[in-house]
Amino acid sequence: MTDRPITFDKGPRPRTTILEDLLDIDARLLAQVARRMKLVQRAAGGRQVLDRELEKQLWGAFDQLSRQQNLDPRLTRQLFALLGSFGLEGHNARRAADKPFTLVPRSEAADIDITGPRSRAYTRMLAVLAAATNQPVLLAGVVLSDPLIELVKALNQCGAHLSWTEDSLAASAPEKFTEDFPLRFEEVLVFAGEEPFTLYALLAFALRETGRSKFAGGASLKALDLRPLDALLPVLGARLAPMNPRTRGLPARLESGGRMATRLQLGPDTPPLFAQALALAAWSYPDGLRLALSSDPRAAGAQAAALDEAVAVLNLCQVKAERRGEEYVVPSGTPKLHKVPSLPMDPALSAYVLALPALAGGFARLSGKLTLPEAVLADFKALGLEPGFEGGAAICRNAPLNPGQSLAMGRTPKFLPLALALAVKAGNARVALPAGAEAPASRAWAMDLLDRLGAGYEDTEESSREELVVTSGPSRAWEGVWTTPDPWCTLGLALLSFIRPGISLDNPGGLAALWPRFWALFNALPVVRDAAPAPKEPEKHDTKPKNRRIRV
Repeated sequence: MTDRPITFDKGPRPRTTILEDLLDIDARLLAQVARRMKLVQRAAGGRQVLDRELEKQLWGAFDQLSRQQNLDPRLTRQLFALLGSFGLEGHNARRAADKPFTLVPRSEAADIDITGPRSRAYTRMLAVLAAATNQPVLLAGVVLSDPLIELVKALNQCGAHLSWTEDSLAASAPEKFTEDFPLRFEEVLVFAGEEPFTLYALLAFALRETGRSKFAGGASLKALDLRPLDALLPVLGARLAPMNPRTRGLPARLESGGRMATRLQLGPDTPPLFAQALALAAWSYPDGLRLALSSDPRAAGAQAAALDEAVAVLNLCQVKAERRGEEYVVPSGTPKLHKVPSLPMDPALSAYVLALPALAGGFARLSGKLTLPEAVLADFKALGLEPGFEGGAAICRNAPLNPGQSLAMGRTPKFLPLALALAVKAGNARVALPAGAEAPASRAWAMDLLDRLGAGYEDTEESSREELVVTSGPSRAWEGVWTTPDPWCTLGLALLSFIRPGISLDNPGGLAALWPRFWALFNALPVVRDAAPAPKEPEKHDTKPKNRRIRV
């Protein structure tokens, strides 16, 4: 610190400590962020995207000022993207601070006997194939989330004929259709929404077309780093160029039509969902495509899991895709879709429901075909919750949880909240944490959640990089309101509320991006059954013609 008075917008003030200076600056910064958010909302006019020219001008000035302050350009880009996210949250906006969503479940044992939630991955991949082949398809009982609706809208912008109802998705084929490939991307600005898979699927099918195509998206896709694609797209005869200078996300322009290689080596930073999208589109490439897994074991495991799902869906559509060692082979051809395909259950959503009896008591029965991931099934068995599969359904009953177990499923981000909930219930459990870029954020919110619950945990030097040791359950009442970092964490909190009722959160609407109907299931406890279809009155046909007055 210097002896000179410190100035910050409002003139000189007395000398303070470094901590006091930082706290004061943070308060002022956050106040300006809140003010900027309101201006962004006004400029957006209810949409989830700013005018392109306005955003371009904002970035130009922001970049110039940051360079004058000698700030890191990479961090500056990330900061600009994050600031742009405030005010563009749309339907996922948080509840008022004085009206939180409080989880107070009933104490009776659960009695759940419903049709299991259908696979989100199968649904979206079949929707893409139906759009790309112009075949009539009806997907019944789907989990109609916001990302799925965004995918449908994006495909329709490219020439597809998709529609949806409350629990189904349909693809129709026009009577007069003569083109070989129904999707068209050249000189079309497609809005891809918020989900990376939607963007990756659009890019994968746009590669087969010669020309230029443009893609825009919401706040999350603007902040998405697309640089890992730069090493792969040239091999497929294309390049992706950001439309705003010095940005790494959307909007971007794809230039495609060059010679496509028949084999592609995936890198350690290749997004698994992009690999899945390439496999899904490879049948439309002149010679198909072979995808070789990354040499990094952790990256290869995630890529293989995504590619296995793509191969299963392609085989369902009579495309002879297969895995050969460390390669996935997708031949060229034309998929043939069933008019009413049978969808398996979603492994992740079903795992949360099957774990519910361990915290609420009772049992859960989910009808449908289910294959749980190996790590999840192994952890369930270690805890004493061995699900049964009989009569076309998965069944899990309440049982005392075995303490002192190591839960490996926490390494996958979407299963970390489930692992934490079961660890808090069981006690003395070691929960593996995600690695890579997601590790710091996952670790931070997990520790924050355990602190709010008053649960005991250890953070030793030996385990600090890979796991948390949950030593005891909640020891105090929940205080304040929490903002969950993602919808999976919201599901985890719903399970934890059976141990510590009164958990309050301000963003329950975030489940619209994952499973909108979960709150109906949660509120219906302890007895949950499939909702009966709403009665529909027969249409009235008046035989007598009505005399109508026509004003000219």
